[in-house]
Amino acid sequence: MTQYDSEKLADLIGERHACLVKLHELGRKQSELIAAGEMGALLRLLSAKNQWLAAMQTVEGELAPYQRQAPEQRAWASPEARKQCAAQAEQCRKLLDKVMQMEQENEQQMIQRRDRVATQLQTAHLAGKARGAYQAQQKKPGKGPHFAGAHTPVSGLAPQDHSQLDIHSDA
Repeated sequence: MTQYDSEKLADLIGERHACLVKLHELGRKQSELIAAGEMGALLRLLSAKNQWLAAMQTVEGELAPYQRQAPEQRAWASPEARKQCAAQAEQCRKLLDKVMQMEQENEQQMIQRRDRVATQLQTAHLAGKARGAYQAQQKKPGKGPHFAGAHTPVSGLAPQDHSQLDIHSDA
């Protein structure tokens, strides 16, 4: 492998690092938007994030031939250049771990949010059904908890005229 190839490798590691830094930043913003319930902004962010993921895939594809090569076979301009590339590759590994962790956390946040919204929708649906049933019951003549009927005896008693009491009866 020539020096040019190791320079190309260093450039690709740099591009990978830039993609991971951006994905990490977008992941933090994603978490904030999920917590705030800003679904419109979240969808726009996910669209931008997909572009960075596509860029990352391209870089990973270009890095694939280097992964099959033994590192000691690479010719570097200097030992410092090699150390710098190795350090940036290690930073990439750590950033990738953070990005993956953040993705899992964001997924869990979205699942919890989805479940809360589903519970709220179910509660609203059941409340609407109960209200509809109550309203339907109220519309039926002679029905409902507060309607005893104007001319219907209550509890089987005959209507009485209370304006004149018969104080002479035995009952």
